[in-house]
Amino acid sequence: MAAAAPAASVSPRAPGPSAPPLVLPPTAVPAVPLSGALHLTGINRLPSVRTLAWTTRGSTKVVGDVEIAMGRLTGSLTVGGKLTAGELELAGTHRIEGEVRVSEELRSRGTLRAGGSVSARRAHLVGTIAVGGALTVAETLEWKGSLEVGQNVDAETVLFDGRLSVKGTLAARSISGEIGSVSSVDEIHADWVEIRHRKSLLPFAIFLLPPPPWQELEVQRIEAAEVHLSGVRVHHLKADRIWLGPHTHVQYVAGTIVERHKDAHVGPESESSPPPGLSR
Repeated sequence: MAAAAPAASVSPRAPGPSAPPLVLPPTAVPAVPLSGALHLTGINRLPSVRTLAWTTRGSTKVVGDVEIAMGRLTGSLTVGGKLTAGELELAGTHRIEGEVRVSEELRSRGTLRAGGSVSARRAHLVGTIAVGGALTVAETLEWKGSLEVGQNVDAETVLFDGRLSVKGTLAARSISGEIGSVSSVDEIHADWVEIRHRKSLLPFAIFLLPPPPWQELEVQRIEAAEVHLSGVRVHHLKADRIWLGPHTHVQYVAGTIVERHKDAHVGPESESSPPPGLSR
């Protein structure tokens, strides 16, 4: 009988060029819950802030990010990164280079400048507000003073008194406000819109003189179910029901004009006002 041939040894096949080495994803590190409280007075400089409660009184500079559950910040504050908070109350002069995200209420009195977007559930702003990105408020956005936004503004309800500059669309369910300084918005989208010019403090002046041009809102387009306008210059107005008050200029209208003041101008001739000293 012939001897059996020895079994051939099988060596593992080396991976070819089409089989890259297996790389496991990094394990996510669970976030450490916020804890502790930080109270600062005087002049301070910090690399970052991450705490449950943070209060300041004085001048504070944070190089990086801020993450807090509650903050009451008074005086001067500069944040080099983003600011995340549950509730935030500001009084004084504040500059945040990144975005501001507040899960509940944002209150600011004084000057607030944010390089990125700002979001909150509710926002009550008094003074000068400048937002480089978008401003998003889930419920009520209320301000008095000056508001500048580099992108869109979205809210459920908007209430304002003062100056408004939005380089984008102002969108809400209802918008009500009084213009106190030269203002402009690219577009307004809402169910209900009421915009008024500020009344003169001089007796009977409101009946004799038009509002000065620095108390006028210029809008490229308004789309709504119902609008009440005075002291507004709009190129395209589309609404189901329209009330045009004094010193309103509308170039193109689509909708039913329920009421029109004798000093409301409708048509292409209202696109631009005459030069000072001249009249049509």
